[in-house]
Amino acid sequence: MKLSIITINLNNASGLDKTIQSVINQTFKDFEYIVIDGNSTDGSVEVIKKHSSGINYWVSEPDTGIYNAMNKGIRKAQGDYCLFLNSGDWLISSTTLQDVFNEINNIIPADVFYSNRINSDGTIYTIPNNLSVNFLVQKPLSHQNSLIKRTLFYEHGFYNEDLYLASDWEFFLYELWKYKSVFHHIKTNISIFDIHGIGSKNTPERYAENITVIQNVFNELSDIIAGFIYYKYYVDNSKTIELQEKTKLLLFLIRLHNFFISRTKKVAKFFNIFNILCLFLCEIITSIFDKRIRICFTNFGDIPHDFFINPIKKTFESGHHSYKVVKYYNPHIHFFSVFGKTKKIKYSKSRCKIFFSGENVNNKVFYNGEYKGNCTDNVSLSLGFDYLDAENYLRFPLWLLYYFSSDNSKDKIKKTLNQFKKHYQKTKFCSLVASHDRSGIRTKIYNEISKIAPVDCPSAFLYNDDTLHKQYADNKAVYLQQYKFNICPENSISSGYVTEKLFQSLYSGCIPIYNGWSKNPEPDIINPNIILWYDENDTALLMNEIKKLYLDDKYYHSFMKQPFFCDTAVDKIYTMLQQFTEKMQYTIKETLKNKILKGTNL
Repeated sequence: MKLSIITINLNNASGLDKTIQSVINQTFKDFEYIVIDGNSTDGSVEVIKKHSSGINYWVSEPDTGIYNAMNKGIRKAQGDYCLFLNSGDWLISSTTLQDVFNEINNIIPADVFYSNRINSDGTIYTIPNNLSVNFLVQKPLSHQNSLIKRTLFYEHGFYNEDLYLASDWEFFLYELWKYKSVFHHIKTNISIFDIHGIGSKNTPERYAENITVIQNVFNELSDIIAGFIYYKYYVDNSKTIELQEKTKLLLFLIRLHNFFISRTKKVAKFFNIFNILCLFLCEIITSIFDKRIRICFTNFGDIPHDFFINPIKKTFESGHHSYKVVKYYNPHIHFFSVFGKTKKIKYSKSRCKIFFSGENVNNKVFYNGEYKGNCTDNVSLSLGFDYLDAENYLRFPLWLLYYFSSDNSKDKIKKTLNQFKKHYQKTKFCSLVASHDRSGIRTKIYNEISKIAPVDCPSAFLYNDDTLHKQYADNKAVYLQQYKFNICPENSISSGYVTEKLFQSLYSGCIPIYNGWSKNPEPDIINPNIILWYDENDTALLMNEIKKLYLDDKYYHSFMKQPFFCDTAVDKIYTMLQQFTEKMQYTIKETLKNKILKGTNL
């Protein structure tokens, strides 16, 4: 069982030297050592070079934070387990790893092996043998004393890089609470934790992150907590809301949750309903005191909410209003999409209903006509890919959400488009990344292209390649960078239907083999000459072109020198984003001004 030890560092040369020496002097040698430095300027690189013979891989380059650096290390790791030993921390003795593996080899395998935590000031934190969520909420494990199965990161997700200090705590909570991973306590203590490091400091930012983690991991349980505490805030006229209060309520709800979930499925279902009712009650109670604008997202799937909230935020700021996102109770602004029944749109009493679909609602196989006309008859504003002539409709295709923000300037858009022209070393022929082929078009393209050379399929459809998940952590953009071609037809054909697939292909420097509603799918934005169009009635010309591009490097490089986008692309995208913002703001002002926003400068 091989171990990957990962050390991250930024301008801590003396601490790094201590850490490295504790690793390379181990009597146990069945491990690889990876050092990720964040472009230090204090002599850390010299320390790494001095010990380079004992380091399997190292790099010194800018990163975006602690967890970005740790994720870099994970992607380079090849061991069965990962141990994160940050600069300043050190293994207790030269026989530590030998002692650890002597113990592990005699016990049942686990997803995470953990030991007690010893601080550099001599303080010892004892972790129980049977680790519970209740304990982990109050006292997090330290990654310096945990051996984590590497595949967990690929199966459940890497460290959350949006967090600055608490992402490892969030990871452990997810593993124990959501994924029911097996944690095993070992008697052998692993390392000494440097209490002078940034991770040991309790700051307001740290407390704020802790609350974010609770909200992320426990979802509706934390919403119930927030509701009760918000009520208490007004009743007690308190000035601050302590994390400790949230923790007490959370522990009670976790115990309640575990009690019900351990019973029958019917009882568990009852508890889930109980959760919803509690949350609904909390939202009613807080609405009495809280006069913020309530926003709700229903049937929205994983579509990013922030993109739609940003224009609203600007509108409210100009009128000195604020908002909050609710789940159930009487929203003022109600967003809908296609991941549920249309009756929720009809039954909503919200004054401002906004519908968005990045999917082809004209496809009767998928949607059975439920969302015909993009719901323009039932909402205040409808957004979609289609070209519809309705006063309350705006064309806003899905791909805009992937690469742009609603407040992007022309310079920002230009910089984003320039990222599409990065040059990657192309070592493989062609890939098809898809989960299904309900229309049958992907199978036809695959069969034709496979006559030239094998096509790699790393997703559920025609699965023959496991590297997307195992080596690239399901990062499609990075995975595709190694391929010359990418088969990326749309799921179905409808006027204006252009999803992210074509843009993903170009972003990774692939030549798209495409089929959609038009050979010029986004006029004045994408250069149609960069697309290889698949016509199932006449494939000979396409096959000859692919063969030539694949076998003739000079011809391939000449083809790739073409611009991916039209000269008008920046202006066109900017206009689309501006129209989206203006339409959103206008709709909100018109629907809410008589009731909610009356008397304001909106």
